[in-house]
Parts: sequence; structure tokens; C-alpha cells
Amino acid sequence: MSSVSEVNFLFDSTSQLLPFWIAIAKTEHELELAAKARQLAYGRHLPSLGEMLAKPDADDAHPDSAVLLAFSKLDGSCIGTVRVQIANQRQLRLEESYVLPKALSTGRVAEVSRLAIPARSNGLTLRLMLIKAAYWYIRAKLVDRCFLCVRYPVDRQYRRFELDDVLQPNEFVEMKHIGMIPHRILWFDVFHIEARWLLSANPLHSVYFASSHPDLLQNIQMRTLQLETQQQVRSIG
Repeated sequence: MSSVSEVNFLFDSTSQLLPFWIAIAKTEHELELAAKARQLAYGRHLPSLGEMLAKPDADDAHPDSAVLLAFSKLDGSCIGTVRVQIANQRQLRLEESYVLPKALSTGRVAEVSRLAIPARSNGLTLRLMLIKAAYWYIRAKLVDRCFLCVRYPVDRQYRRFELDDVLQPNEFVEMKHIGMIPHRILWFDVFHIEARWLLSANPLHSVYFASSHPDLLQNIQMRTLQLETQQQVRSIG
């Protein structure tokens, strides 16, 4: 049986082009672009953290990590970034500050971090697309659960995602890899959140699953759905 996203993609989806594209950083120069974006974005509200992020760190080049960059189609400039870590060779960075419950840490887990958008224009659309690119990246890698650490008051912006708290609601933990700033730890099930949003009529369901954005990681959504369909056909046949 096809999944919800496969049905939507094949019959109901629309392909939407964006004023930017998102790709995985491949060179040292591209990692430096990501660091510059972080410095500018975080430095607006947290100058000390912005300076700390001004240079690429060891995690950026680690095999477990993928740094995603958004580039403007107008002039090719870097306009945003986000980092994904999949716990293959080592634990998630957040676990240096808080040990996840065993029920949540089994299987393949990932952490999305370092979301940074230097300019204010198109901020919401770019934020949604960077997170969508990260989502489809970890789905393609067969990740079971994904975690995000968000500080106050930015955590309010994530209400629309219907994520779960690892701790009690509104409980914060100081994070060593984020300058010891208190953060909430949120998580979601990668393969169940689609159904959750469909049942709750969350508007993000249309953006993330019913609509296709070819500019995200060389159309990773279509490629992932095609691969999932092929795998299902082989399992049936």
C-alpha cells in the first residue's frame, strides 16, 4: 500500500519553484559561508554566540554531519543554512548536555541545528524550506527520530510543527554545544509526522508533503518517494 505522501505526490501535488535553491556544502569555502550566515543571524540577538559561530567548527566537516546552504537565484549569495547530524559514528551533540531516554535514542536518530537566516526578507519561507530540506534528507537516510534544540522565545515559532517535548513542556536545558544557553529539546517521529499533520489538518502538510519543491537538494523529495515506492514494490513482489 502506498503511503500518504506517495498518493499525494502522484495525484495531488504541485511543483513549486523557489527564488533560491538549497544544496549540501561540499567545500571549505561553502562551510565558511555557512559560518558567516550563523554569525550574522545569531549575532543580532546573541553577539557572543555569533562570534563563537564565526568560523566552521569540527562538526561541520564530520562524516555524521551535512551542512545545508540556501543560495539566492538572483545573485548566488548564501542566504541561509541549517545543519543535520545523524548519529552514526558518535552520539548527538545534544547528548553532551542531556542523555536521551532509551526509548527515544534507539534506532537511527538525528539532530537539526544551526538554523540561520541573516536577512529578514523571505524569512518564514526560507525557514520552512530549510527545515523541509533537512526533513527529506533524514527521511532519505532512514532516520527514525529527529531532535531540535530551541531557545526561548524562538521555541514559540515551532508550535506550528506539532513537535513533542523530551522533557516537561517549557522545560529548558543548558546546551554545551550552543554556548550553555538554555534550550527546549523537541522531537518527532520522521515517518509518523506526515499522518499526524494530515489528521490535525496542519497547513504544513500541504507544504511538506503535497507540494514538491525541486530546488531542495536536487529534488530530494521526488527521489526519496520514488525509492520508497520501489522498495515497497520489491517487498510485495
